[in-house]
Amino acid sequence: MPEGLRALFSGGRPAQLLYEDESLRIVNHGLSGEEVEQNYLKVIDFDNPDQKRLLASASEIRLCLERKKYLFKKVTLPIEAEENLREVLAFEMDRQTPFNASQVYYDYVINGRDKQNRTLDITLILAPVDKISHALEQLDENNVRINAISPCEETDPKLNAVNLLPPEKREKPRKRYRLINLLLFFILLVVLIGNLVLPVWQKSKLAAQLEDQLEQSQQQANEVSKLRDSVANAELENRFLEDKKRSSMQILEVLNELTLLLPDDTWVNHFEIRDDKVHIHGQSVASAVLIPLIESSKLFQNVSFRSPVTQNKKNKTERFHISAELISSQAGEET
Repeated sequence: MPEGLRALFSGGRPAQLLYEDESLRIVNHGLSGEEVEQNYLKVIDFDNPDQKRLLASASEIRLCLERKKYLFKKVTLPIEAEENLREVLAFEMDRQTPFNASQVYYDYVINGRDKQNRTLDITLILAPVDKISHALEQLDENNVRINAISPCEETDPKLNAVNLLPPEKREKPRKRYRLINLLLFFILLVVLIGNLVLPVWQKSKLAAQLEDQLEQSQQQANEVSKLRDSVANAELENRFLEDKKRSSMQILEVLNELTLLLPDDTWVNHFEIRDDKVHIHGQSVASAVLIPLIESSKLFQNVSFRSPVTQNKKNKTERFHISAELISSQAGEET
């Protein structure tokens, strides 16, 4: 089977390497029994095609260190340091160990929290960079990217999750969902073939029918819109004419009523209807009698002088400005 198809069906599996006595060895690759037996603790030959294939197909690669290449240190820190514990340990490194943070790869395990004394009990695990630099250079030169560096010869289950490799240097595990990808490919292929098999003329006919229906609907919508606009304009014009007619009739009615009410020695200079009120400016021999005369009409109420009466010495008359509220025709009918 070609290598590409084999990788597609096999999917990635984790690999574990041991750095011991300045040599890199394959410890486990999650392979079949025969492959494990053939490669277990074998020094890696980066020119060997089979071993290159094993490393290239791994979903993740963990580098395990022999005991003499890493150190443990018990550390107690304030519980407030937990939020940024990695940064705090880097700052404390030269106080707690013979190294500074740039000289080691490190990780930690929290053993417990003393809430009464507000402290953290921590195990600091570190590997001096110069102890493992040779292995890292070998891997880098052969384009092998590792995901983790861990202590190997420990039985404490808490150490299983330890990763000394700095977070920014960790290669993300390759999760190859080969079968899922293959299944999606077959589904896509079936859909594509189905679309090609469908009669093209049937699609064209359906599209033409839909286009005709859409055009007819658009024409009907335009006609309805025009009719609606015409009706709205007619209603506006009719309302305007009715308002004008009503206003004219009201003015004529008021003028006629005032003509009948006012005595012959009174004449009107200016007449105005504004906001349901009548304003009458004029002259009279006796303007005081005008108020009760106007109030006697069924068209007016709340009749009063709007300004003081003044004398016209030339013709011995009184100038007046009278206002009165108009009683609506509906109110008049009720009374």
